[in-house]
Amino acid sequence: MTLPAINALVDVVLMDGEAYQSRVEDMTGKRLTVAAPFGVNGADMPKLGTSVELAWVAGDRRQAVDVRLVELSKEQPPRWSLEAVSAVRLQTRRNYVRGGGGENVEVGKDGTVFRGRVIDLSEGGVRCRLHEDRFERDDRVDLRIALDDETIAIRGTVLFVRRDPENDAFDVIITYETSEHMGRAIRGYVLRREMEERRRARESVANAG
Repeated sequence: MTLPAINALVDVVLMDGEAYQSRVEDMTGKRLTVAAPFGVNGADMPKLGTSVELAWVAGDRRQAVDVRLVELSKEQPPRWSLEAVSAVRLQTRRNYVRGGGGENVEVGKDGTVFRGRVIDLSEGGVRCRLHEDRFERDDRVDLRIALDDETIAIRGTVLFVRRDPENDAFDVIITYETSEHMGRAIRGYVLRREMEERRRARESVANAG
């Protein structure tokens, strides 16, 4: 898989999870010049050195690469210079960005609260591990999930329960519908976690060398 060609339409995904449309204007090696993404306001403008994600469609597959912002041009129209810092990968995400894991979660049912850990989550649902066998498909539950310094509270529906005998626990999948604000918070959190994990992995490889 290769980087997008000149004139390819791309999405620039910032750390908060918001995607902005752009186009590749030039490319030399691992450095791409793209038109300043449409709709980014001053408050959301990333600083030089910030890692973002570049995503595009090649054929019928969506691909992505991690890039670092290395230059902001002052010419008109303005452009961003981005340097690829990872290999190109297929985006296997379905409807939502999914990730995370390890966050504290509280699941409330009929006035009783059960505490567990998140396995992964997205804007559309969460998979969590609990030690109590108290849930059935289609149960309506109240969720509280801790994301960094923010806790989200949302009403959801149990989709699936699976016993995990190795951990003497139960994996519970709960779906929900989010507001735009809450969806953006979850999406941004998951992408930040994903970028941070890839950064640590690159640093680990570099230190090992």
